[in-house]
Amino acid sequence: MVRKLIWIVASIALVIVAVLAWLGAFKSLTVNDSTQGGYVVVGYDYMGPFEKIGPVYDRVVAAGDSLGISTDSLVGVYYSNPEEVVEDSLLSFVGIVVGNSDDDLGTLDFGKLRMERIPAGRALWIDFPYSNMLGMYIGIMRSYDALGEAATKAGLEPGWVYEIHSEGSVRFVFQEYPEAEDPDAF
Repeated sequence: MVRKLIWIVASIALVIVAVLAWLGAFKSLTVNDSTQGGYVVVGYDYMGPFEKIGPVYDRVVAAGDSLGISTDSLVGVYYSNPEEVVEDSLLSFVGIVVGNSDDDLGTLDFGKLRMERIPAGRALWIDFPYSNMLGMYIGIMRSYDALGEAATKAGLEPGWVYEIHSEGSVRFVFQEYPEAEDPDAF
């Protein structure tokens, strides 16, 4: 009887490990250090717990679809640090990448969507492929921890924290604010 119980527990543990591996829990993460940003994004602001931002993504996709804007590349920008701001006051933004500069916009009508510009700058980033929402949540937990550690080691002070969502993949980005231009340099 004990032997049978050990086999059952071992089988269940093996299934759990296999599912976690499939979701990406053991996937090696590569932290990249290069220029990111340079995006023009349109979307909606959100205030509240980051875990409850999902409906804002749905709202942005619906707005983009109704305006005829491709929603292939979505961005979630997280302005507040959850370690410093109470959960109900966390500020964020969800939008659609519509170009890399104002020149790309042409005569597009964005309705009531707010425009945000993420300038290009040095960033640490991780690409995390996923096959379902559980995989994405594992990517969130693992990638933000890895980026936080890497930022500390690299001396990078994240100004922009955002995610770029495309089909089956999320790019997690910690980006420095661009350096202010010296007004005396002109």
